[in-house]
Formats: sequence, structure tokens, C-alpha cells
Amino acid sequence: MKYFEIEKISAKIEDALIHGRTMDDNDETLLANLQDIIQQQGNIACRLILQSMVNVDLDSEKAMACWLKVLDHRLSMTSALGRQVRLLPAFCDFFSSQADCPHDMKLVGTESYEQVVNDTIHDSLTGIYNRNYFSQALEQQFSLAQRYDTDLTILFMDVDDFKDVNDTFGHQAGDMALQSIARVISQEKRESDLLARFGGEEFVLLMPHTGNINGFILAERIRQRVAELQIDSNGLTFSVTISGGIASFPGNGNSPDQLLRRADSALYQAKGAGKDTIAQYKMDKRRYLRVKFCQEIKVRELGFHDSEQFYGMTKDICSGGILFKNNKELAIGLRIQMSIPIHQDEPLILIGTVVRVEAYSENNFDIGMAISFKEMEKIANHEISDYLKRERILE
Repeated sequence: MKYFEIEKISAKIEDALIHGRTMDDNDETLLANLQDIIQQQGNIACRLILQSMVNVDLDSEKAMACWLKVLDHRLSMTSALGRQVRLLPAFCDFFSSQADCPHDMKLVGTESYEQVVNDTIHDSLTGIYNRNYFSQALEQQFSLAQRYDTDLTILFMDVDDFKDVNDTFGHQAGDMALQSIARVISQEKRESDLLARFGGEEFVLLMPHTGNINGFILAERIRQRVAELQIDSNGLTFSVTISGGIASFPGNGNSPDQLLRRADSALYQAKGAGKDTIAQYKMDKRRYLRVKFCQEIKVRELGFHDSEQFYGMTKDICSGGILFKNNKELAIGLRIQMSIPIHQDEPLILIGTVVRVEAYSENNFDIGMAISFKEMEKIANHEISDYLKRERILE
């Protein structure tokens, strides 16, 4: 059974145990709740109940048989004593009367058991999920993305020159750097995203319902936040950077392993491009045919509200986007509207997202705008909806 499924069952058992403590003195509510969990989840629930209550670990079938024997033993004790016997004393009396009773049996609190489960799926240094849990979650999320035809993006990250950090400042400082990076990413990611330490200085972020462009925008924000970190260790202050690679379903992979490998491949492209950068996976750097295209354009931030309009000059165009130059720096992730006077009376209007900015001088920038016609439709609908809301408020 997968880690996250065991975690869910364990959480239900913990809730039942906590709830049972406060409801009555004879455990009938607790017993009814545990029976419901067993009926829904099967023998594995019995195994987890035994582990949680008396620290006894049996395989699932033996655990079910043991559970039934304990219930019978509880009835026998109740009859012999003339009063209702609670579940936990019945457990202890049953095992103590067995010749093959486990020698390490002991009572454990639900908090202790929760800690054991937590330790199996989390990284001990950073507190985020570990590689095993991530692998299970990736399989599940990939299956859901396939079934419901939704986007799924992976960001694979690696700390640049991490060996130099350990060699210069010591391994304790290296551990502090990893903890700080994990904390920054955790703060920047969305609640639905899953962050894990993949191994060593590698991190991986799983982003359900997220396309390549939006994944890139989040990745770029994470990269910038990490670069701003100031890490203090033994009176010394240092900073680190990360490189990252992005791959997305359905465009970049048809299996969980392939998607992960291609995010890793994009990471190495980022390393080769000079580090402290984010690269998107492409099977071929010339994935789209680029055509030289020089045309004066009008650009402004997307929205029906008044916004500054400025002029630029396109450099080349492909089916995936446009590269243009202008004298104004734009933020990565900014949604812009571009007007291209292809026909004198009917200019071509494009909506896109800024995904690349290169500065050549104070007033000379190359801007890469990604175009997705599916995304254009969503953005346009969103802007129209916002406009109509504002108009109703004004009325």
C-alpha cells in the first residue's frame, strides 16, 4: 500500500482514539469508529490499530484474526467481572495471557505512533517530504492528470556549487543552507504543491493543475527568493543560488518516470547555461521554427483599466512566442497585450506572458513573450469577467 494511503488510515485511527477518550467511559463509541474504519479499509486497518495501541506489529491477516480474538476476550472479561471492560485493558490482558506474546509489547500514545508514521515520509533534516513519498505522490498525481486531462508540472532544483559551501563554511553551514532553502520554497509554493528533498542538495516540487508557463513563473520567483537569502553560520554570512529544470504533462512526458527524467535534463541545461537560472525542457532547442520578423508594435500590461502603453520592435516570431526589444524592463510572469499592425485597419492582437528578459543596457531590453492560444482564451475570459464586475460596482 502507498505511503499516503497508510497515512490517511493512520490519521483516521488517531482521530478515533482521541475522540473515544472524551465521549464515554466504556469505549463503545471508540469501538464503533474503529469497526467502521476496518470495514472501509480492510485488514491493514487492524495492523495499524495494533501498532498504535500496543506496539504490536503483525501482518494484516494475523492482525485481523488477533483483533477478533481481542474483542471476544473483552466480552469474556466483561462477563467474568460483571462490568464493562475497556478496549485497551482487554488488549493488554489478552497479550499477557498468550504464550507467544511479543516481548517488546508496550502501551504507546497516539502522539508516538503519529511520530513514527511522520518519520517514514519526511526528511529528517529539512522536515519536508522525502524521496519515497514523492515517488508515490507523483504516480498518483500523474494518473489523475491523465484521467481528467489536466496539467501537471515538475520543478527539479539543485543547489549551485554546494560542495564549495561545505568545503568553505563546514557541513553544519551546509545543513543550515538546505533548511533555509526548504523553508523558502515551502513559503512560496501553493498549498496544493508538494515539496520533497530528492537527495543531497536536490529538491523537487510537484505542481498539480499547473501548466508549463505558470510553473516557470513560480520557479522563477523561488529562484529569486533563494538568491536573496542571507545565511548566518558561526559568525559568517553567505548566500547560495539554485538552478532548476521544468517539465510538464502532457507536453513533455507520457509516464511519471519520463516526466521526472526530463525535468532533471532541463536542470542540467540550466547548469550549463551558467547556473542560477530556470530552464524549461525542450526535446530540441529549435522546437519551433523561428522567423525573422521586424515590426513596430504597441505593448501594454493586460487589463481593461488604464495602463501605460509603449512601443517596441519585434525581432523574431514562432508558433510558441515572440521576441521583441524595447526600452522598458518587464517583470517575468507579467501578462501583456501586444498590437501588431499586420493589416492597416485590423491589427493583430496577441496576449501572452513574459518568460524571458535580457538587459543589454539601461534602456535596451530583449523581452520573450510566450503565446498559448488556450491560455489566451482563459485570460481573455478572466479579464472580461473582471471588467463586467467592475462595471456593475460602478453602476
